[in-house]
Amino acid sequence: MNLVKVASAVLLGVSMMGLAACGEEEKSSSTATGAGATSAAAPAAEATSAAPAATAVAAGPAPSDKDLCTAAEKANVAFKKSAMDLIQKTGGEIPPAQAGKMLTDLAAGLTEAAGSSTTKAAATVKVIATQMTTAAGAADPITAGDTPEATKTGKEFNAACKAAGVTTHF
Repeated sequence: MNLVKVASAVLLGVSMMGLAACGEEEKSSSTATGAGATSAAAPAAEATSAAPAATAVAAGPAPSDKDLCTAAEKANVAFKKSAMDLIQKTGGEIPPAQAGKMLTDLAAGLTEAAGSSTTKAAATVKVIATQMTTAAGAADPITAGDTPEATKTGKEFNAACKAAGVTTHF
């Protein structure tokens, strides 16, 4: 997962909402508000169901790749929502300690989603979880998580999930 891209996307969303709140031209601000509200509302709705889905997958037998990918994507959406919320509270930055905690939480969600599965998708998401855990312990977790290896692993996971019929964004 490319954390710099995630942070940039979150900052873009925050910027769009900020522009909408500034009260520029009424027509353009209502358009920006609609776009910002839509993008903020969708992750919020999905994020609320992330934990139960991941728990249900890990509790039983090894999840299918479709279930695994769906649970991993929900954990990823919850992570992105948390990042966006934090950026809004801090005025555009994610303090390293909080970035580390968020990455640790994401890694736990991904590991839980993989459960006891041994498929290619499960192996790949477990590598992503390990990468996020390693990055979480760094002095600058965001930079530490933005590696060519993480990007490559994310693409491999996306491909494995696409084959299972699930679109993911790692």
